[in-house]
Amino acid sequence: MISNEIRNVLQKVCAALNDNKVDCILIGGSAVAFYGYQRPSGGLQGNLDLKYDVDFWYKPSIANYYNLLKALKRLNVDTSKLEELVFDPKKTFLRIPHDSFRTEFLPQVKGLDSFDKSKVSAKVIQLDGNEIHIIAYEDLIRNKKAVDREIDRSDIEQLEKRNPK
Repeated sequence: MISNEIRNVLQKVCAALNDNKVDCILIGGSAVAFYGYQRPSGGLQGNLDLKYDVDFWYKPSIANYYNLLKALKRLNVDTSKLEELVFDPKKTFLRIPHDSFRTEFLPQVKGLDSFDKSKVSAKVIQLDGNEIHIIAYEDLIRNKKAVDREIDRSDIEQLEKRNPK
């Protein structure tokens, strides 16, 4: 399960995403924690100032992108430069720093073909009144294998220990 700190971050971010109808799936280290292996996520990529890194795969459509911008505004993010961007469904990756965490929004996820297919197989949970779609375990492993960093290999090893077939 997830730590209280991650829970608080998710509650805040997911409330804004849900209220603005952002179609997205929780991925990365927070999804790894959901499946039983908690590890720090922000500092492992070389930025020790950030406590948490919360990653989402968002449906890469223009309408959903603008819903995402509305959600970010609710989180007190200045979106003026983002509103000027020409949306590219393959490249519009957003990394948003907050006080004690960072959110990342990816339009594509390595190793997985379709947001819509992955959304159908995603786990749906309720967290403090917020619906969260979490990448399916099998999709998470596929993504980790495709990305293939040291941290991803470690995640796979730890997840397989905690989730035997």
